[in-house]
Amino acid sequence: MEVLKTNDDHTLKLLIVDDDDVDRERIRRMLSKSDIETSISEASSVEDSMDFLSNNDYDCVIVDYRLGLNSGLTLLNNIRTIMESHCAVIMVTGLGDEEVAAEAMRLGASDYLLKNQLQSTQLIRAITSSIHRAELEKKLHDMAHYDNLTGLASRPLLLENLQQIVINEDAAAVAFLDLDNFKPVNDNYGHDIGDYVLVTIANRLKQVARKNDILARIGGDEFVLLLRDVSSEKECSGFLNRLIELINTPIELAKFDCQVQVSASIGVALVSNDGLDADTILRRADQTMYQAKNMGRNNIIFFDPEEESRQYARRAMLQAAERGIVRHEFELHYQPQIDMVNHKIIGVEALIRWNHPTMGFLYPVDFTEVLEHPSTGVLIGEWVLQEALRQHNIWQKNDLVISVNIAPAHLLSKDFVQRLDQLLKSIPNFNPNLLEIEILETVSISDILNAVEVVKACCKLGIHVALDDFGTGYSSLNYLKQLPLNTLKIDRSFIQNILSDPEDRAIVACIVALSKAFNYKLIAEGVESLEHEQALIDIGCLCGQGYFIAKPMAAGNMTIWIQYYSQKHSVH
Repeated sequence: MEVLKTNDDHTLKLLIVDDDDVDRERIRRMLSKSDIETSISEASSVEDSMDFLSNNDYDCVIVDYRLGLNSGLTLLNNIRTIMESHCAVIMVTGLGDEEVAAEAMRLGASDYLLKNQLQSTQLIRAITSSIHRAELEKKLHDMAHYDNLTGLASRPLLLENLQQIVINEDAAAVAFLDLDNFKPVNDNYGHDIGDYVLVTIANRLKQVARKNDILARIGGDEFVLLLRDVSSEKECSGFLNRLIELINTPIELAKFDCQVQVSASIGVALVSNDGLDADTILRRADQTMYQAKNMGRNNIIFFDPEEESRQYARRAMLQAAERGIVRHEFELHYQPQIDMVNHKIIGVEALIRWNHPTMGFLYPVDFTEVLEHPSTGVLIGEWVLQEALRQHNIWQKNDLVISVNIAPAHLLSKDFVQRLDQLLKSIPNFNPNLLEIEILETVSISDILNAVEVVKACCKLGIHVALDDFGTGYSSLNYLKQLPLNTLKIDRSFIQNILSDPEDRAIVACIVALSKAFNYKLIAEGVESLEHEQALIDIGCLCGQGYFIAKPMAAGNMTIWIQYYSQKHSVH
Protein backbone atom coordinates (compact mmCIF):
# COMPACT_ATOMS: atom_id res chain seq x y z
CA MET A 1 0.00 0.00 0.00
CA GLU A 2 1.31 3.45 -0.95
CA VAL A 3 1.76 5.51 2.16
CA LEU A 4 1.55 9.32 2.14
CA LYS A 5 4.04 10.84 4.53
CA THR A 6 5.15 14.33 5.42
CA ASN A 7 8.39 15.93 4.23
CA ASP A 8 10.06 14.80 7.45
CA ASP A 9 9.24 11.19 6.48
CA HIS A 10 7.20 10.23 9.56
CA THR A 11 3.70 8.84 10.09
CA LEU A 12 1.05 11.55 10.18
CA LYS A 13 0.12 12.46 13.74
CA LEU A 14 -3.48 13.58 14.00
CA LEU A 15 -5.55 14.88 16.90
CA ILE A 16 -9.34 14.63 16.77
CA VAL A 17 -11.11 17.00 19.16
CA ASP A 18 -14.84 16.24 19.45
CA ASP A 19 -17.12 15.73 22.46
CA ASP A 20 -19.18 13.13 20.58
CA ASP A 21 -17.73 9.59 20.72
CA VAL A 22 -19.70 8.54 17.63
CA ASP A 23 -18.35 11.44 15.54
CA ARG A 24 -14.78 10.70 16.60
CA GLU A 25 -15.18 7.05 15.63
CA ARG A 26 -16.72 8.07 12.29
CA ILE A 27 -13.66 10.19 11.47
CA ARG A 28 -11.40 7.29 12.45
CA ARG A 29 -13.20 4.96 10.04
CA MET A 30 -12.87 7.47 7.22
CA LEU A 31 -9.15 7.75 7.83
CA SER A 32 -8.72 3.96 7.94
CA LYS A 33 -10.06 3.71 4.37
CA SER A 34 -7.26 5.92 3.05
CA ASP A 35 -3.69 5.16 2.04
CA ILE A 36 -2.40 7.49 4.76
CA GLU A 37 -0.42 5.96 7.61
CA THR A 38 -1.63 7.73 10.73
CA SER A 39 -1.19 7.91 14.46
CA ILE A 40 -4.39 9.28 15.99
CA SER A 41 -5.03 10.85 19.39
CA GLU A 42 -8.47 11.82 20.65
CA ALA A 43 -9.71 14.54 22.99
CA SER A 44 -13.27 15.27 24.04
CA SER A 45 -12.84 18.78 25.45
CA VAL A 46 -10.83 21.97 25.06
CA GLU A 47 -9.01 21.17 28.29
CA ASP A 48 -7.99 17.68 27.18
CA SER A 49 -6.87 18.95 23.79
CA MET A 50 -4.72 21.63 25.44
CA ASP A 51 -2.87 18.90 27.34
CA PHE A 52 -2.30 16.91 24.14
CA LEU A 53 -1.10 19.95 22.23
CA SER A 54 1.24 21.05 25.00
CA ASN A 55 3.03 17.70 25.09
CA ASN A 56 2.97 16.54 21.47
CA ASP A 57 3.56 17.77 17.94
CA TYR A 58 0.76 17.10 15.47
CA ASP A 59 0.62 17.39 11.72
CA CYS A 60 -3.10 18.13 11.73
CA VAL A 61 -5.81 18.83 14.30
CA ILE A 62 -9.46 18.17 13.46
CA VAL A 63 -11.69 20.28 15.71
CA ASP A 64 -15.45 20.16 16.19
CA TYR A 65 -17.16 23.53 16.42
CA ARG A 66 -19.27 22.40 19.40
CA LEU A 67 -17.23 21.21 22.40
CA GLY A 68 -19.63 20.98 25.29
CA LEU A 69 -19.99 24.39 26.87
CA ASN A 70 -17.06 25.69 24.84
CA SER A 71 -16.57 26.44 21.18
CA GLY A 72 -13.90 25.01 18.94
CA LEU A 73 -13.09 28.63 18.16
CA THR A 74 -11.69 28.89 21.70
CA LEU A 75 -9.17 26.18 20.89
CA LEU A 76 -8.35 27.79 17.56
CA ASN A 77 -7.66 31.05 19.34
CA ASN A 78 -5.01 29.40 21.54
CA ILE A 79 -3.56 26.69 19.37
CA ARG A 80 -0.92 28.88 17.68
CA THR A 81 0.49 29.96 21.02
CA ILE A 82 0.46 26.42 22.42
CA MET A 83 2.31 24.75 19.57
CA GLU A 84 5.72 26.01 18.49
CA SER A 85 5.56 24.42 15.02
CA HIS A 86 3.04 25.20 12.29
CA CYS A 87 0.14 22.78 12.42
CA ALA A 88 -2.76 22.27 10.01
CA VAL A 89 -6.17 22.77 11.64
CA ILE A 90 -9.50 21.68 10.16
CA MET A 91 -12.82 22.63 11.73
CA VAL A 92 -15.85 20.36 11.30
CA THR A 93 -19.39 21.31 12.27
CA GLY A 94 -23.00 20.44 11.79
CA LEU A 95 -23.81 24.09 11.15
CA GLY A 96 -23.64 25.69 7.72
CA ASP A 97 -22.97 29.15 9.14
CA GLU A 98 -20.79 31.30 6.86
CA GLU A 99 -19.94 33.70 9.71
CA VAL A 100 -18.64 30.80 11.82
CA ALA A 101 -16.61 29.58 8.85
CA ALA A 102 -15.11 33.02 8.28
CA GLU A 103 -14.22 33.36 11.97
CA ALA A 104 -12.62 29.92 12.00
CA MET A 105 -10.46 30.78 9.00
CA ARG A 106 -9.49 34.10 10.58
CA LEU A 107 -8.33 32.30 13.72
CA GLY A 108 -6.09 29.97 11.73
CA ALA A 109 -8.20 27.08 10.46
CA SER A 110 -6.91 25.70 7.17
CA ASP A 111 -10.32 24.37 6.12
CA TYR A 112 -13.97 24.22 7.23
CA LEU A 113 -16.07 21.04 6.65
CA LEU A 114 -19.75 20.19 7.24
CA LYS A 115 -20.36 16.92 9.13
CA ASN A 116 -23.48 15.96 7.20
CA GLN A 117 -21.58 16.21 3.90
CA LEU A 118 -18.32 14.71 5.12
CA GLN A 119 -16.89 11.79 3.12
CA SER A 120 -13.62 9.93 3.34
CA THR A 121 -12.15 11.35 0.13
CA GLN A 122 -13.15 14.88 1.10
CA LEU A 123 -11.57 14.53 4.54
CA ILE A 124 -8.35 13.04 3.16
CA ARG A 125 -8.11 15.76 0.54
CA ALA A 126 -8.67 18.45 3.19
CA ILE A 127 -6.00 16.95 5.47
CA THR A 128 -3.47 16.61 2.64
CA SER A 129 -4.09 20.12 1.40
CA SER A 130 -4.00 21.61 4.89
CA ILE A 131 -0.73 19.88 5.77
CA HIS A 132 0.92 21.05 2.55
CA ARG A 133 -0.30 24.57 3.25
CA ALA A 134 1.03 24.40 6.82
CA GLU A 135 4.40 23.17 5.53
CA LEU A 136 4.55 26.08 3.10
CA GLU A 137 3.62 28.51 5.87
CA LYS A 138 6.38 27.02 8.00
CA LYS A 139 8.93 27.45 5.21
CA LEU A 140 7.89 31.06 4.71
CA HIS A 141 7.94 31.61 8.47
CA ASP A 142 11.41 30.11 8.74
CA MET A 143 12.69 32.23 5.86
CA ALA A 144 11.46 35.34 7.64
CA HIS A 145 12.41 34.34 11.17
CA TYR A 146 15.57 32.23 10.85
CA ASP A 147 18.96 32.85 9.31
CA ASN A 148 19.46 30.58 6.33
CA LEU A 149 23.21 30.11 6.92
CA THR A 150 23.40 29.43 10.66
CA GLY A 151 19.85 28.40 11.55
CA LEU A 152 19.79 31.02 14.30
CA ALA A 153 16.87 33.38 14.77
CA SER A 154 16.75 36.46 12.54
CA ARG A 155 16.01 40.02 13.65
CA PRO A 156 12.17 39.79 13.45
CA LEU A 157 12.01 36.69 15.64
CA LEU A 158 14.54 38.16 18.07
CA LEU A 159 12.52 41.37 18.40
CA GLU A 160 9.31 39.37 18.77
CA ASN A 161 10.75 37.44 21.72
CA LEU A 162 12.35 40.52 23.23
CA GLN A 163 9.10 42.49 23.01
CA GLN A 164 7.26 39.68 24.79
CA ILE A 165 9.83 39.82 27.58
CA VAL A 166 9.27 43.57 27.83
CA ILE A 167 5.48 43.10 27.99
CA ASN A 168 5.80 40.43 30.68
CA GLU A 169 8.34 42.59 32.58
CA ASP A 170 10.71 39.61 32.77
CA ALA A 171 14.39 39.96 33.63
CA ALA A 172 16.72 39.59 30.66
CA ALA A 173 19.83 40.94 28.97
CA VAL A 174 20.59 41.64 25.32
CA ALA A 175 24.20 40.97 24.29
CA PHE A 176 25.10 42.40 20.87
CA LEU A 177 28.18 40.64 19.49
CA ASP A 178 30.28 41.73 16.52
CA LEU A 179 33.25 39.70 15.32
CA ASP A 180 36.61 41.47 15.23
CA ASN A 181 38.98 40.87 12.32
CA PHE A 182 36.40 38.96 10.30
CA LYS A 183 36.79 40.97 7.10
CA PRO A 184 40.37 39.73 6.48
CA VAL A 185 39.02 36.17 6.60
CA ASN A 186 36.68 36.92 3.69
CA ASP A 187 39.34 38.90 1.85
CA ASN A 188 42.11 36.33 2.23
CA TYR A 189 40.23 33.02 1.99
CA GLY A 190 36.96 33.79 0.20
CA HIS A 191 33.33 33.99 1.23
CA ASP A 192 32.86 30.22 1.50
CA ILE A 193 35.48 30.12 4.25
CA GLY A 194 33.90 33.23 5.76
CA ASP A 195 30.57 31.41 5.89
CA TYR A 196 32.28 28.40 7.48
CA VAL A 197 33.70 30.64 10.20
CA LEU A 198 30.27 32.19 10.82
CA VAL A 199 28.67 28.76 11.16
CA THR A 200 31.46 27.69 13.51
CA ILE A 201 30.90 30.74 15.70
CA ALA A 202 27.14 30.11 15.66
CA ASN A 203 27.73 26.53 16.84
CA ARG A 204 29.96 27.81 19.62
CA LEU A 205 27.19 30.15 20.71
CA LYS A 206 24.82 27.17 20.82
CA GLN A 207 27.29 25.29 23.01
CA VAL A 208 27.16 27.84 25.79
CA ALA A 209 23.59 29.13 25.47
CA ARG A 210 20.98 27.91 27.92
CA LYS A 211 17.76 26.22 26.77
CA ASN A 212 15.56 29.31 27.06
CA ASP A 213 18.05 31.80 25.61
CA ILE A 214 17.52 33.13 22.09
CA LEU A 215 20.43 33.22 19.65
CA ALA A 216 20.17 35.39 16.55
CA ARG A 217 22.28 36.44 13.59
CA ILE A 218 21.13 39.86 12.42
CA GLY A 219 23.89 40.93 10.06
CA GLY A 220 27.04 39.78 8.29
CA ASP A 221 29.14 39.08 11.38
CA GLU A 222 26.71 40.38 13.99
CA PHE A 223 25.05 38.08 16.52
CA VAL A 224 22.69 38.75 19.40
CA LEU A 225 22.17 36.69 22.54
CA LEU A 226 18.91 37.23 24.41
CA LEU A 227 19.70 35.96 27.89
CA ARG A 228 16.59 35.22 29.92
CA ASP A 229 16.26 35.51 33.70
CA VAL A 230 19.32 37.74 33.99
CA SER A 231 19.01 40.92 36.03
CA SER A 232 22.55 42.13 36.75
CA GLU A 233 25.91 42.71 35.09
CA LYS A 234 27.48 40.16 37.41
CA GLU A 235 25.15 37.41 36.17
CA CYS A 236 26.09 38.21 32.56
CA SER A 237 29.82 38.69 32.95
CA GLY A 238 30.84 35.13 33.76
CA PHE A 239 28.81 33.70 30.90
CA LEU A 240 30.02 36.28 28.36
CA ASN A 241 33.66 35.98 29.40
CA ARG A 242 33.48 32.23 28.79
CA LEU A 243 31.89 32.97 25.45
CA ILE A 244 34.70 35.32 24.42
CA GLU A 245 37.28 32.68 25.35
CA LEU A 246 35.44 30.14 23.21
CA ILE A 247 35.19 32.50 20.25
CA ASN A 248 38.91 33.26 20.53
CA THR A 249 39.74 29.58 20.03
CA PRO A 250 41.48 29.23 16.61
CA ILE A 251 39.42 27.71 13.80
CA GLU A 252 41.07 25.04 11.66
CA LEU A 253 40.96 25.53 7.89
CA ALA A 254 41.86 22.11 6.52
CA LYS A 255 41.69 23.31 2.92
CA PHE A 256 44.45 25.85 3.55
CA ASP A 257 46.27 23.85 6.25
CA CYS A 258 46.15 26.78 8.64
CA GLN A 259 44.14 28.40 11.40
CA VAL A 260 42.22 31.65 11.60
CA GLN A 261 41.30 33.44 14.78
CA VAL A 262 38.61 36.02 15.38
CA SER A 263 37.54 37.77 18.55
CA ALA A 264 34.35 39.52 19.59
CA SER A 265 33.30 42.91 20.89
CA ILE A 266 30.13 42.69 22.97
CA GLY A 267 27.73 45.42 24.07
CA VAL A 268 25.16 44.49 26.71
CA ALA A 269 21.88 46.18 27.63
CA LEU A 270 19.84 44.91 30.57
CA VAL A 271 16.08 44.83 30.12
CA SER A 272 14.56 47.06 32.79
CA ASN A 273 10.97 48.03 33.47
CA ASP A 274 11.35 51.58 32.17
CA GLY A 275 8.89 51.46 29.29
CA LEU A 276 11.43 50.95 26.50
CA ASP A 277 10.42 48.84 23.52
CA ALA A 278 12.44 46.01 21.99
CA ASP A 279 13.92 48.15 19.20
CA THR A 280 15.29 50.69 21.68
CA ILE A 281 16.84 48.03 23.90
CA LEU A 282 18.50 46.37 20.91
CA ARG A 283 19.78 49.74 19.71
CA ARG A 284 21.30 50.38 23.15
CA ALA A 285 23.17 47.09 22.99
CA ASP A 286 24.30 47.88 19.43
CA GLN A 287 25.65 51.31 20.38
CA THR A 288 27.42 49.84 23.41
CA MET A 289 29.05 47.23 21.17
CA TYR A 290 30.65 50.03 19.14
CA GLN A 291 32.03 51.46 22.38
CA ALA A 292 33.59 48.06 23.07
CA LYS A 293 35.21 48.13 19.61
CA ASN A 294 36.51 51.65 20.14
CA MET A 295 38.02 50.64 23.48
CA GLY A 296 40.28 48.01 21.98
CA ARG A 297 37.97 45.20 20.85
CA ASN A 298 37.70 41.70 22.30
CA ASN A 299 35.91 42.96 25.39
CA ILE A 300 32.51 43.46 27.00
CA ILE A 301 30.90 46.82 27.74
CA PHE A 302 27.59 47.30 29.54
CA PHE A 303 25.17 50.03 28.58
CA ASP A 304 25.66 53.16 30.68
CA PRO A 305 22.84 55.75 30.76
CA GLU A 306 25.36 58.52 31.41
CA GLU A 307 27.37 57.47 28.36
CA GLU A 308 24.16 57.49 26.33
CA SER A 309 23.56 61.07 27.47
CA ARG A 310 27.09 61.98 26.40
CA GLN A 311 26.55 60.32 23.03
CA TYR A 312 23.25 62.15 22.63
CA ALA A 313 24.96 65.46 23.42
CA ARG A 314 27.73 64.57 20.96
CA ARG A 315 25.26 63.82 18.18
CA ALA A 316 23.40 67.04 18.94
CA MET A 317 26.69 68.96 18.73
CA LEU A 318 27.53 67.37 15.38
CA GLN A 319 24.11 68.23 14.00
CA ALA A 320 24.42 71.78 15.33
CA ALA A 321 27.80 72.12 13.61
CA GLU A 322 26.35 71.04 10.27
CA ARG A 323 23.60 73.64 10.68
CA GLY A 324 26.18 76.17 11.84
CA ILE A 325 28.09 75.93 8.57
CA VAL A 326 24.93 76.70 6.61
CA ARG A 327 23.96 79.51 8.99
CA HIS A 328 27.43 81.11 8.94
CA GLU A 329 27.96 80.67 12.68
CA PHE A 330 31.69 79.95 12.31
CA GLU A 331 34.34 82.61 11.91
CA LEU A 332 38.12 82.80 11.78
CA HIS A 333 40.36 84.74 14.11
CA TYR A 334 43.99 85.31 13.25
CA GLN A 335 47.09 85.31 15.45
CA PRO A 336 50.30 86.84 14.07
CA GLN A 337 53.63 85.04 13.93
CA ILE A 338 56.72 87.26 14.04
CA ASP A 339 60.46 87.25 13.70
CA MET A 340 61.22 88.26 17.29
CA VAL A 341 64.67 89.66 16.41
CA ASN A 342 63.78 91.77 13.37
CA HIS A 343 60.21 92.47 14.54
CA LYS A 344 58.83 91.42 11.20
CA ILE A 345 55.46 89.79 10.64
CA ILE A 346 56.13 86.47 8.93
CA GLY A 347 52.66 84.94 9.01
CA VAL A 348 49.29 84.54 10.65
CA GLU A 349 47.58 81.43 11.96
CA ALA A 350 43.87 81.05 11.20
CA LEU A 351 41.97 79.85 14.27
CA ILE A 352 38.33 78.83 14.15
CA ARG A 353 35.65 80.17 16.49
CA TRP A 354 31.99 79.19 16.77
CA ASN A 355 29.21 81.64 17.57
CA HIS A 356 26.90 78.93 18.90
CA PRO A 357 23.25 80.05 19.07
CA THR A 358 22.72 78.78 22.64
CA MET A 359 26.21 78.09 24.06
CA GLY A 360 27.76 81.38 23.01
CA PHE A 361 31.29 82.00 21.75
CA LEU A 362 33.17 78.70 21.56
CA TYR A 363 36.88 77.97 21.14
CA PRO A 364 38.15 74.81 19.38
CA VAL A 365 38.73 73.08 22.71
CA ASP A 366 34.96 73.35 23.31
CA PHE A 367 34.09 71.39 20.17
CA THR A 368 37.10 69.15 19.57
CA GLU A 369 34.90 66.14 18.76
CA VAL A 370 33.21 68.13 16.02
CA LEU A 371 36.56 69.01 14.45
CA GLU A 372 37.84 65.44 14.67
CA HIS A 373 34.70 63.74 13.37
CA PRO A 374 35.05 62.28 9.85
CA SER A 375 31.97 64.13 8.62
CA THR A 376 31.93 67.52 10.33
CA GLY A 377 35.73 67.65 10.50
CA VAL A 378 35.92 67.59 6.72
CA LEU A 379 33.04 70.05 6.24
CA ILE A 380 34.50 72.59 8.65
CA GLY A 381 38.04 72.02 7.39
CA GLU A 382 36.98 72.80 3.83
CA TRP A 383 35.25 75.97 4.99
CA VAL A 384 38.31 77.09 7.00
CA LEU A 385 40.61 76.69 4.00
CA GLN A 386 38.26 78.61 1.72
CA GLU A 387 37.72 81.42 4.23
CA ALA A 388 41.42 81.73 5.12
CA LEU A 389 42.48 81.99 1.49
CA ARG A 390 39.64 84.41 0.74
CA GLN A 391 40.87 86.65 3.56
CA HIS A 392 44.49 86.35 2.46
CA ASN A 393 43.44 87.49 -0.99
CA ILE A 394 41.82 90.56 0.58
CA TRP A 395 45.02 91.44 2.47
CA GLN A 396 47.06 91.23 -0.73
CA LYS A 397 50.25 90.52 1.25
CA ASN A 398 52.77 88.74 -0.92
CA ASP A 399 55.11 87.98 1.97
CA LEU A 400 52.50 86.86 4.53
CA VAL A 401 52.19 83.13 5.13
CA ILE A 402 48.77 81.98 6.34
CA SER A 403 48.71 78.84 8.47
CA VAL A 404 45.66 76.59 8.69
CA ASN A 405 45.19 73.68 11.10
CA ILE A 406 44.14 70.51 9.32
CA ALA A 407 42.31 67.90 11.40
CA PRO A 408 43.33 64.24 10.90
CA ALA A 409 39.92 63.31 9.48
CA HIS A 410 40.27 66.10 6.95
CA LEU A 411 43.90 65.40 6.03
CA LEU A 412 43.25 61.71 5.41
CA SER A 413 39.86 62.17 3.77
CA LYS A 414 39.29 61.02 0.21
CA ASP A 415 40.52 63.42 -2.49
CA PHE A 416 41.90 65.92 0.05
CA VAL A 417 44.80 66.91 -2.21
CA GLN A 418 42.62 67.18 -5.32
CA ARG A 419 40.12 69.42 -3.56
CA LEU A 420 42.93 71.57 -2.18
CA ASP A 421 44.46 71.89 -5.64
CA GLN A 422 41.12 73.01 -7.07
CA LEU A 423 40.74 75.59 -4.31
CA LEU A 424 44.19 77.05 -4.94
CA LYS A 425 43.51 77.31 -8.66
CA SER A 426 40.23 79.14 -7.98
CA ILE A 427 42.08 82.09 -6.38
CA PRO A 428 43.71 84.38 -8.98
CA ASN A 429 47.47 84.84 -8.68
CA PHE A 430 47.73 83.04 -5.33
CA ASN A 431 51.18 81.67 -4.53
CA PRO A 432 50.80 78.20 -2.91
CA ASN A 433 54.02 78.85 -0.93
CA LEU A 434 52.01 81.32 1.17
CA LEU A 435 49.74 78.55 2.49
CA GLU A 436 51.04 76.42 5.34
CA ILE A 437 48.96 73.53 6.63
CA GLU A 438 49.58 72.48 10.24
CA ILE A 439 49.24 68.83 11.19
CA LEU A 440 49.47 67.36 14.67
CA GLU A 441 52.46 65.21 15.52
CA THR A 442 50.43 62.83 17.69
CA VAL A 443 47.86 62.20 15.01
CA SER A 444 49.94 61.97 11.88
CA ILE A 445 52.19 59.33 13.42
CA SER A 446 49.15 57.11 14.05
CA ASP A 447 48.70 56.72 10.31
CA ILE A 448 52.17 57.60 9.12
CA LEU A 449 52.09 55.89 5.73
CA ASN A 450 48.96 57.66 4.55
CA ALA A 451 50.03 60.93 6.18
CA VAL A 452 53.40 60.86 4.41
CA GLU A 453 51.79 60.32 1.01
CA VAL A 454 49.30 63.15 1.55
CA VAL A 455 51.99 65.55 2.81
CA LYS A 456 54.24 64.75 -0.16
CA ALA A 457 51.36 65.44 -2.54
CA CYS A 458 50.70 68.76 -0.81
CA CYS A 459 54.34 69.74 -1.16
CA LYS A 460 54.16 69.05 -4.90
CA LEU A 461 51.44 71.70 -5.04
CA GLY A 462 53.90 74.16 -3.49
CA ILE A 463 52.19 74.20 -0.08
CA HIS A 464 54.29 74.36 3.08
CA VAL A 465 53.71 71.90 5.93
CA ALA A 466 54.21 72.50 9.65
CA LEU A 467 54.26 69.93 12.44
CA ASP A 468 52.19 71.43 15.25
CA ASP A 469 52.66 70.94 19.02
CA PHE A 470 56.05 69.37 18.41
CA GLY A 471 57.44 67.54 21.41
CA THR A 472 54.12 66.24 22.72
CA GLY A 473 54.01 63.16 20.49
CA TYR A 474 56.33 60.26 19.74
CA SER A 475 58.12 61.32 16.59
CA SER A 476 61.34 59.54 15.74
CA LEU A 477 64.10 61.00 13.59
CA ASN A 478 63.18 58.49 10.90
CA TYR A 479 59.63 59.81 11.03
CA LEU A 480 60.82 63.39 10.61
CA LYS A 481 63.00 62.24 7.74
CA GLN A 482 60.02 60.73 5.92
CA LEU A 483 57.77 63.78 6.25
CA PRO A 484 58.72 66.64 3.90
CA LEU A 485 58.21 69.37 6.52
CA ASN A 486 58.98 73.06 6.37
CA THR A 487 58.24 74.12 9.94
CA LEU A 488 58.30 72.81 13.49
CA LYS A 489 56.10 74.50 16.09
CA ILE A 490 57.27 74.05 19.68
CA ASP A 491 54.34 73.24 21.95
CA ARG A 492 53.43 75.93 24.47
CA SER A 493 53.80 73.47 27.36
CA PHE A 494 57.60 73.68 26.99
CA ILE A 495 57.63 77.47 26.59
CA GLN A 496 55.58 78.21 29.71
CA ASN A 497 58.24 77.01 32.14
CA ILE A 498 61.32 77.85 30.13
CA LEU A 499 62.31 80.57 32.62
CA SER A 500 62.16 78.32 35.68
CA ASP A 501 62.57 74.73 34.53
CA PRO A 502 66.04 73.75 33.26
CA GLU A 503 64.65 70.57 31.70
CA ASP A 504 62.11 72.45 29.58
CA ARG A 505 64.83 74.88 28.56
CA ALA A 506 67.05 71.94 27.58
CA ILE A 507 64.22 70.37 25.56
CA VAL A 508 63.68 73.61 23.66
CA ALA A 509 67.42 73.83 22.99
CA CYS A 510 67.36 70.29 21.59
CA ILE A 511 64.42 71.14 19.33
CA VAL A 512 66.31 74.22 18.11
CA ALA A 513 69.31 72.04 17.24
CA LEU A 514 67.05 69.52 15.56
CA SER A 515 65.36 72.17 13.43
CA LYS A 516 68.74 73.46 12.29
CA ALA A 517 69.90 69.95 11.42
CA PHE A 518 66.82 69.36 9.26
CA ASN A 519 66.73 72.95 8.01
CA TYR A 520 63.25 73.58 9.41
CA LYS A 521 61.78 76.95 10.25
CA LEU A 522 61.03 77.00 13.98
CA ILE A 523 58.16 78.83 15.69
CA ALA A 524 57.54 78.87 19.43
CA GLU A 525 53.92 78.85 20.58
CA GLY A 526 52.80 80.47 23.83
CA VAL A 527 55.18 83.45 24.03
CA GLU A 528 53.56 85.20 27.00
CA SER A 529 56.12 87.79 28.11
CA LEU A 530 59.18 89.80 27.11
CA GLU A 531 61.27 87.45 29.25
CA HIS A 532 59.97 84.43 27.33
CA GLU A 533 60.77 86.16 24.06
CA GLN A 534 64.33 86.98 25.13
CA ALA A 535 64.96 83.49 26.51
CA LEU A 536 63.88 81.95 23.22
CA ILE A 537 66.12 84.30 21.25
CA ASP A 538 69.04 83.40 23.53
CA ILE A 539 68.45 79.69 22.90
CA GLY A 540 68.23 80.24 19.16
CA CYS A 541 64.48 80.16 18.50
CA LEU A 542 63.87 83.41 16.62
CA CYS A 543 60.19 83.17 15.63
CA GLY A 544 57.17 82.99 17.85
CA GLN A 545 53.51 83.67 18.51
CA GLY A 546 51.60 84.21 21.72
CA TYR A 547 49.61 86.64 23.84
CA PHE A 548 52.65 88.84 24.47
CA ILE A 549 52.84 89.48 20.74
CA ALA A 550 49.09 89.55 20.08
CA LYS A 551 45.96 87.60 20.91
CA PRO A 552 43.95 86.01 18.11
CA MET A 553 41.61 88.59 16.59
CA ALA A 554 38.96 89.00 13.92
CA ALA A 555 40.07 89.72 10.36
CA GLY A 556 39.24 93.43 10.54
CA ASN A 557 41.26 93.90 13.71
CA MET A 558 44.09 91.84 12.23
CA THR A 559 44.26 94.26 9.31
CA ILE A 560 44.61 97.18 11.71
CA TRP A 561 47.18 95.33 13.85
CA ILE A 562 49.37 94.53 10.83
CA GLN A 563 49.46 98.20 9.90
CA TYR A 564 50.11 99.23 13.52
CA TYR A 565 52.91 96.72 14.11
CA SER A 566 54.60 97.46 10.77
CA GLN A 567 54.58 101.21 11.42
CA LYS A 568 55.72 100.79 15.02
CA HIS A 569 58.84 98.88 14.05
CA SER A 570 59.62 100.59 10.75
CA VAL A 571 61.30 103.53 12.60
CA HIS A 572 63.87 101.26 14.22
